[in-house]
Amino acid sequence: MDNLTHGLLGLALGALRRPESPADSPLSPTDKAVLLGSVLAAELPDLDTLLPAANSVDHALRAHRGLSHALAFAPVVALAATGLALLVFRRARFLPVYLSSLLALCGAHLLPDLWTGWGTRILLPFSDRRLTLDWTMVVDPLVTLPLLIGAVWAWRQRARWRRALLVGLACSAAYVGLRVVLQATLTSRVREAWPSAERVQVFPAWFSLTTWRYVAVLPSEYVAGSVSPGEPPREERRLPRPSVEALPASVRAVPTVHEALAWARFPVISSASGEQGRTVVRIGDLRYHLRGEPTLAFVLELGPELSVVNARLERGGSARELMERWRGPRGGNPGSDIPSP
Repeated sequence: MDNLTHGLLGLALGALRRPESPADSPLSPTDKAVLLGSVLAAELPDLDTLLPAANSVDHALRAHRGLSHALAFAPVVALAATGLALLVFRRARFLPVYLSSLLALCGAHLLPDLWTGWGTRILLPFSDRRLTLDWTMVVDPLVTLPLLIGAVWAWRQRARWRRALLVGLACSAAYVGLRVVLQATLTSRVREAWPSAERVQVFPAWFSLTTWRYVAVLPSEYVAGSVSPGEPPREERRLPRPSVEALPASVRAVPTVHEALAWARFPVISSASGEQGRTVVRIGDLRYHLRGEPTLAFVLELGPELSVVNARLERGGSARELMERWRGPRGGNPGSDIPSP
């Protein structure tokens, strides 16, 4: 999730602890430290974006959402947040601040990152696998807005600050719960439409509560489309199912290429010769598709000795171009010219 949502969610989770002071009295040092520690714990993991990396692809896939986002490392991050909060409020008690910080870290950062489409390596260092629940996009205003309204309400009505934060938390949690139910329902509907599919997954779509994207994996091809409650799944395009063996073993062994292949759950792979003996490898993921057209992809330029000369993330066009495609006509089948087997 974005950092605004992380921080607001951490603040709301900090409000779960009942304050020591009466409602009409100023907060105690421990009460204040609990709120501060919860916000800090919700934000600290993303300091890994400052870590150096060999290229932008390694930074996106390895440096970011590494150990600071792992459950095994959570007690250390929570301890750091607690220490910072106790530096500000020196009379605060350690244990309540630490427990609230640990809760906020797990509930306001690790879990929200896990429920986005990008996913996170939460099981490090025991497993390098990137896990994801695919409940929301990385930025979802309907998760953030109730928390933001609750925080503003708490600031303006300070006598009811805790109630305001908890109401915002409850509304945001209810929305995420609705997303979970919708995902399960629509996944079942796509499975019914493609009973022979080896695998079916449903993903959030841009700026939409009811419309979701899906990918069905057939023996020789992918079927990409969209699905909404009350409507049958809409097929938008079919693409040949690539094999990672299409890339030479020496290319697959390049660490950055290996990392991009591990990231792509429904890989769309191409390789071409470039200038000066370079090899240009493009690794996309069909779970990021718009009208069946893949958008997000890592493009890697490898030198003759297979060193990474250039690496970049392409998003399928500018923000304006993507918006125009998103607003485009929904009828028809953009992949109808691709023959079915």
